[in-house]
Amino acid sequence: MNNREALQQLLCRMRGKIDPVELGWPIRTGRGRRSKGLSQAQVAQALYVSERTYADLERGVMAEPTSEFLDKVAKLLRMEEHERTALYVYALGYEPPFPMDPMAGTNVAPAWQEAVIGVSGHPCYINDVAWNVLAGNDEFVQMFPQDPGKPGRLPESNLIRWMLLAEDAREHHLVDWETHWAEPVAAQLRTAVAAHPDNKDLQQLDKEVNDDPVVGPIYRNHNTAYVHPDGDTRRMRHAGFVPPPGAVDRRDRCCGRHAPSQLGSVTMNAGQPLGSPGARFFLLLFKPSV
Repeated sequence: MNNREALQQLLCRMRGKIDPVELGWPIRTGRGRRSKGLSQAQVAQALYVSERTYADLERGVMAEPTSEFLDKVAKLLRMEEHERTALYVYALGYEPPFPMDPMAGTNVAPAWQEAVIGVSGHPCYINDVAWNVLAGNDEFVQMFPQDPGKPGRLPESNLIRWMLLAEDAREHHLVDWETHWAEPVAAQLRTAVAAHPDNKDLQQLDKEVNDDPVVGPIYRNHNTAYVHPDGDTRRMRHAGFVPPPGAVDRRDRCCGRHAPSQLGSVTMNAGQPLGSPGARFFLLLFKPSV
């Protein structure tokens, strides 16, 4: 099957699911068309285009349909995210740059949360499009400096806020913070704010980071373009690292306030839950310095 056939079948199937009465057309009586769903003419009318224009799309002969037009079609035909992605791929040859749902990436299915919590052996977590931690296993939580009064909890539920604004991160646990952490993380935040202008959490982070006297100038410097850290390796201190049996204990204190921690490097392996575009799954590989 080629893309034209796939596109035609997708659109015909989606049209067939919608009763014209739901969109304001009267119930059909008497003679005439009896097939289920919307006709091409009804779709064209609802889109405020000619019947030929919509027919060209459905037949796969429209030269370069715009993303705006495809999104109108997807919305009218009540496509879910994966169906809209297929529409783009069949019509344009690539996936849509942004999800259709403005709330996409703000949550994940409960099965993802269960899976993350159940991972052992490596720190593992999942965050939403604004870097709010949705789930993390015990090894992930233990990487952070622990509050003696609240052990076993993250010091901050939003990773961007902790990495860019927390003193523990900037001065103690993220090594070479300004160049290896702040610059790429700030660039990530700029990109996310541009991609999701209606996300209130990102807008709040944008304001907090921009107003901060330490990281603000870094944030406003657009020399670095950065989207994701997949495969990156950066130096840090692991607050919960425990040497394996028989290994030399090389943990030391970064300062008098923190408990001993292990200096080393972390490699970030990132993926995306397909049902929640914008959310990220991370598996972290920590290697202690020798």
